[in-house]
Amino acid sequence: MNDKMQKLTFIDIGNGVFPVIDNFYNDQDLIDIRDELIPLYEIAKLGVFENTSVTMDENKQPIQKSSSLFLDDLYKDKRHLSRILEINRKIFNENLSNELINKSVFYSYLRKCNSDHTLINFYRSNNYYDEHVDKCCLTAISFFELEKFSGGELYFPEYKITIEALHNRVVIFPGFMLHGAKKVHSGVRVSMAQFLRYNN
Repeated sequence: MNDKMQKLTFIDIGNGVFPVIDNFYNDQDLIDIRDELIPLYEIAKLGVFENTSVTMDENKQPIQKSSSLFLDDLYKDKRHLSRILEINRKIFNENLSNELINKSVFYSYLRKCNSDHTLINFYRSNNYYDEHVDKCCLTAISFFELEKFSGGELYFPEYKITIEALHNRVVIFPGFMLHGAKKVHSGVRVSMAQFLRYNN
């Protein structure tokens, strides 16, 4: 195996920063993640998960078109059966949190978070997720490629920032930041959103 070097960069939004990490997971992690995503995607194509957790606007209209499911709900009390739910613990790595805190004290939340929920979204051609906010302290979104895809960029309209959804890229940002996923033009874009919370 030939693991690529992890690369951490920061996007400046004027009154703060948020990190973008390329090559976050190692080769074996990616194999294990893909092995779990493939059967989930086959089920998703049947429409079983369609609209399972679709976000609505204030008029009760869907702002999202994709197939999505919460892994925590799927596995319930059997999290150990999901390699993804084991592998995504890497977001709590102490070295990573140290680097983020050195850049912005806001990321101290990462150390305080004691609850998280993992959402898998399969985006096919013409799927999207309009701008919205998340109900959490931090959101960490990882991107994976089941089939070569185009489009589906992550965007932050208030800051006029667009981030390419590259395979094995992770973006961490405050949950209250308005964000969305642009329309996918072709292929299958997969995102894993970890909603990180701090419960007393």
